[in-house]
Amino acid sequence: MSITFTWIDPDAGEVQLGQVSTSRVREFSGLGMAPLQHFLEPIPSQHRQAHRGLKFRPRVVQLALRDIQASATAQDTRHQTLLAALNPDRGEGTLKMVLSDGSTTRYLKCYVQEGPNFDSADRPVWGAAQLYTVRFVARDPMLRTASQETDSGNFNGATPVDIAISNDGHMPTFPVIEITGEVEAPKVELLSTGEYIEFDGYTVPSGNTLSVDHQAGTAELADGTSKLSELKKESTLFYLPRGNDTVRLTCTSGTSQVTVKFYERFLGI
Repeated sequence: MSITFTWIDPDAGEVQLGQVSTSRVREFSGLGMAPLQHFLEPIPSQHRQAHRGLKFRPRVVQLALRDIQASATAQDTRHQTLLAALNPDRGEGTLKMVLSDGSTTRYLKCYVQEGPNFDSADRPVWGAAQLYTVRFVARDPMLRTASQETDSGNFNGATPVDIAISNDGHMPTFPVIEITGEVEAPKVELLSTGEYIEFDGYTVPSGNTLSVDHQAGTAELADGTSKLSELKKESTLFYLPRGNDTVRLTCTSGTSQVTVKFYERFLGI
C-alpha cells in the first residue's frame, strides 16, 4: 500500500489527493528531513568556525498527481472541487498522510504555495484525464501525530504528584498543561531541567480549568480569561525533550487533576 494524501481545509472539509480509483500521486517530494540552517561564528585565532546552533527552515512539499474521471465534464467538475478546497485565500490547512502500513498517520500544517495548474498540455484531447502539481509550504516543518498524547495525575491537597511523560517523537515538543480547581498556588515543574511555571498567590477556581499552552505562550481559564499576569516572574514556558521525563505538580492546598497534553513531532516520513 502506498502513502495516501488528504487535504483538510481550514473549515475541516476533506478532499483526497491520490490513491483512490480516480486519482494517483505519481510522485512527491519534501517529506524527508526539512531544510536546515546552521549558525557559524568565526574564531579569530583559528582557521575554523564555531557551530552555534541550527534551525529548520520552512518545508516545501510537492505532489504530482494524475486524475482520471469518467468524462471531460466530470474532470471540469473535479477542477472546481480542487480549486475550492485548495483556495489559498482560505488560509492554513492540514496535509494528512496515511503511511504505507495503512494505519500510521502524520499531519502537517501548511499553506498552498502553488497549483493546481491544470495546464492543457497535461490534459489529453479526450479531456477526462489531467496531470497536475500542487505545492505546499509549512512554517513549522515538523510532522505530528494524529492525536495528542495525554498523561494525568491527581493532587490530593498535600503530596506533590509526579506524571511520567514519554515523548517518542524525533524532536522536543511543547506541552499544554491543564490544572483543574480548586487549588492554591499551583506549580508545575519539569524535573529533568528544573524549569517550572508557578502561579504564586493565585487559586484556580473550583469547577474551572487553567490551561497553559507552552508553545502559544498563553494561560487561560475555560472561559478564555487570561491569567498570564498571575505567573511568578521566574516562571519559564518549557518544552518536553525526547524520551522519558517527569512533570511534577505541587500546590499550597486543594485537590486537582493535572493533565499534560502534547503532540509527538517527526522529522519526516
